[in-house]
Amino acid sequence: MKRVLALVCVGLIMAAIQVSYAQGEKKPVGIDFFKEVKMISNVQEKNGNIYFIIKQASIENNNYSSDLYALENGTPRQLTSTHDVNGYFLLDDGSILFKNARDAKDKERIRKGEPLSVYVKLSSQIGEAVESLRLPYNANDIKFIDEKHFFFTASYDNNFAKLLEQSGNDIEKALKEKEKAAGYRIFEEIPFWSNGAGDVSGKRTHLYYYNDGTIKELSAPYETVSGTALSPDKQTLVYASNTYQGKAPRGNQLILLDVSTLTAKDISPLKEEAAYRGFTFSSPDEILLSISQNFESLGNASIYRLGLKTSKLEKVYSGDPYGAGGSIGSDIKMGNISSGIKFDKQGFYYITTVADHSPLIYIAYKDTAVSFISKGNDNILEYLPYKDGFLTVAMVGNKAAEIYFLDKKGALTPLTTVNDRLLTEYNVITPQPVTFKNEKGVEIIGYAIPPANYVKGKKYPTILDIHGGPKTAFGACFFHEMQYWANEGYAVIFTNPTGSDGGGSDFANIHGQYGETDFRDLMTFTDVAIRTFDFIDGDRLGVTGGSYGGFMTNWIIGHTNRFKAAASQRSIANWISFSNTSDIGYTFAASNIGGNAWNNTEGLWAQSPLKYADKVKTPTLFLHSDEDYRCWEAEGIQMFYALKYFNIPSRLILFKGENHELSRSGKPQNRVKRLEEIRNWMDIYLK
Repeated sequence: MKRVLALVCVGLIMAAIQVSYAQGEKKPVGIDFFKEVKMISNVQEKNGNIYFIIKQASIENNNYSSDLYALENGTPRQLTSTHDVNGYFLLDDGSILFKNARDAKDKERIRKGEPLSVYVKLSSQIGEAVESLRLPYNANDIKFIDEKHFFFTASYDNNFAKLLEQSGNDIEKALKEKEKAAGYRIFEEIPFWSNGAGDVSGKRTHLYYYNDGTIKELSAPYETVSGTALSPDKQTLVYASNTYQGKAPRGNQLILLDVSTLTAKDISPLKEEAAYRGFTFSSPDEILLSISQNFESLGNASIYRLGLKTSKLEKVYSGDPYGAGGSIGSDIKMGNISSGIKFDKQGFYYITTVADHSPLIYIAYKDTAVSFISKGNDNILEYLPYKDGFLTVAMVGNKAAEIYFLDKKGALTPLTTVNDRLLTEYNVITPQPVTFKNEKGVEIIGYAIPPANYVKGKKYPTILDIHGGPKTAFGACFFHEMQYWANEGYAVIFTNPTGSDGGGSDFANIHGQYGETDFRDLMTFTDVAIRTFDFIDGDRLGVTGGSYGGFMTNWIIGHTNRFKAAASQRSIANWISFSNTSDIGYTFAASNIGGNAWNNTEGLWAQSPLKYADKVKTPTLFLHSDEDYRCWEAEGIQMFYALKYFNIPSRLILFKGENHELSRSGKPQNRVKRLEEIRNWMDIYLK
């Protein structure tokens, strides 16, 4: 009888909820809300046809589906149903090429580790995709001369190459030997692992030329190639290269390859160590590129023009204050897909970061005057020239990403509305801005999200959220975790302290000063937010953040007791251990903290949160992933161990098979578990 009554009550409650939604009350942004978002990326256009990829999470299947779409009469039409299309190429004959191994035997060969890439061609928007190309390599990018002649890059494993040679080039024997070695890992280089890629000792990316069925390798065994760009006349290929054994260098070389002879030469314009990136041909004989030289500075890279025949190098923009690249964070968008630099006769375009948004800007060659193409606080994620303006993927206001047409006056016209219902059906709360001046007189913007349906005059527990980087930024765009906490009865505050992107090189440069001005900025912002917003309870504050935000969380709890709970995610505790274990350890520690464990032991230790763990009084939750090779799990373990040693309430969650991207692209069920753990921890100590 009790069970029947319970079921009746549940039914009445659900009916009431459905009635309230039908009457206009919005649904709460729940812990798995991210599964509702259709993440748009990789917009391309050819002959007036617009194509793109939509990716969406499935909680039930614990994965993501990703398919190719075409925009027809304002409506997205799905072109594939394999749910695993992550990139594609538009060919000159109007067909579409994408990687897709359909045969069960091929899938098994790939699973066992055989280098193999199978491409299928969609010959028309209605027809069935058929196999078109088979490469015995783990292919990445392709630069087409035509369909029968192209360059491609592919992963190359020197260790597997040795097994193959020892097996007399018998692939089956080599794979069996590789399988025997599955019980152990061998490292002979640094970095020996890479976040999202696993073990990389001995692995490189090689360049190949495909000539109507014949493949020629163009790389040395220990060379890595990146950033390939093919000239408009298809006579020249440029790319970045570095060749090493033992320790990867910070810089690279700029290489020019003659397509007709396949001869390559080093055209690096600087004698000093430098990093060359972002190559775009502005004419057959000239490229635009960015160059970084001072690896001990955290400033923006400069933009140059390089004449390929004259070798003349001309700086066309210093990179200040508008560096190339949008870095506004969100956990409901695809990973940052660089649209790079586009150009016309008078100047060039790129996406930048300004304080709390990512606009598209134009810089004139003549006087480096900067014009803002997009207006307001919208975030341009991708762009490409289209008609008399641009096709863009953008997050406008507090909406999820859509495709827009951006005219040259700055007006955005939506071309898709696949996520519109999220604003109309769900209780998405608009962040409220607040500005403050820090100790250096720099004006910084921050935001507060009030609790859903909060009562005026009532105070609520509040979470300070700190972004990663540090050279990234928060904006007012949609962030699921913050909206979820607000719908769970929390206020959320966030800002961009010194060290963040969007404020120019001087503002971003906290080399050797981690935990100083940035810490004081965060505390000042917290004070200003408490004074400004009456819904914030200054006596019930929590703090969280990931990566650099995890470092700052660890730092904060060792330098103040004002926070009653903390959740430290993918954090850094000890710069000495970080610099000798992280995939970017020896380069990042040197450029951000200064020196290494042998020439600056005291400096690294002084900026390590672990040094101050004996001062911690704040109950702290630690969340790490066992395949996060950026902020290796040992960092969280050290802080957890220390807090337990000093009898501070703490809890450590290690996610299996996840990496540094857990909160953004981890397995959906683990993303839910992560938010559940943070919410439960905050509930215990703040409510």
